[in-house]
Amino acid sequence: MKKAVIFSLVFVIVCVLCSCEAPEDKVLSSLGRYNSYEFYTQGEFQDYTDYAKYYFCDVNVDGNEYFTRVQAEDTETINEIITDFEGWIKVYREADPTREIVVNYHFDRSVIDSADYFYVDSEKSTNSDGSASFLKYNLYIFDTQTNTLYYFHNNI
Repeated sequence: MKKAVIFSLVFVIVCVLCSCEAPEDKVLSSLGRYNSYEFYTQGEFQDYTDYAKYYFCDVNVDGNEYFTRVQAEDTETINEIITDFEGWIKVYREADPTREIVVNYHFDRSVIDSADYFYVDSEKSTNSDGSASFLKYNLYIFDTQTNTLYYFHNNI
């Protein structure tokens, strides 16, 4: 009887662990199939930073339910998030310059122009001094000239 209970418990645990999958990234999936990607992460559980580049052959972003064309008024928000993200890269670099995300982070803001598209999902908190800081964000920038999707994520 004891062996049967233990076997049943182990079976249930294995089934649960095997069924655990990362949730689908609906924003990424909305662009279709990518050819290749680079993905770098630092941290774990809820305190982590991700940077990725997804390379596509052919994507039609017009009419996509998530992405909107970059307008002049959007650049402030985009740059604010990238500045925050690069601040985290700097923190990681100071702690260990050999970290994978540090070594492989090479984003050039000059690639962003009015032909590109972006999607942002962010949450800010107001500090006691009245300033605001990001609690979390997901920023996707699709560069139409290279068919490259850049992904920035941070979650404190």
